[in-house]
Amino acid sequence: MTDPADPGCVAPDAEVVVTAEAVAATARLLAVAAHPVRLRVLIALDRRGPLSAGELQAIAGVEQSAMSHQLHKLRAARLVDAERRGRRMIYRLHDHHVAHIVRDALLHVSERVDG
Repeated sequence: MTDPADPGCVAPDAEVVVTAEAVAATARLLAVAAHPVRLRVLIALDRRGPLSAGELQAIAGVEQSAMSHQLHKLRAARLVDAERRGRRMIYRLHDHHVAHIVRDALLHVSERVDG
């Protein structure tokens, strides 16, 4: 059960009440981002800005059909958006929250572990 009076149940910045549904949805979002190819795409879009599917394919080193599959999953999870420019699809991060997730995760794993 969620108790809004419990400080552990509310995100300090956004005042979001943490429900079982929110936890499940967050777990699904993180699972989508956790795939190595999809994470490489998110990192590239964060660092380089909008890129075409072909550019992302070259960065990730996968076949076109594999990249299409991964981009579909990222779009379905609302981690990336796409727009058509002529014959090309250009992808970008959905919003600044996605950039924060990627950057914070990279910073976390790069921190020195004192043991």
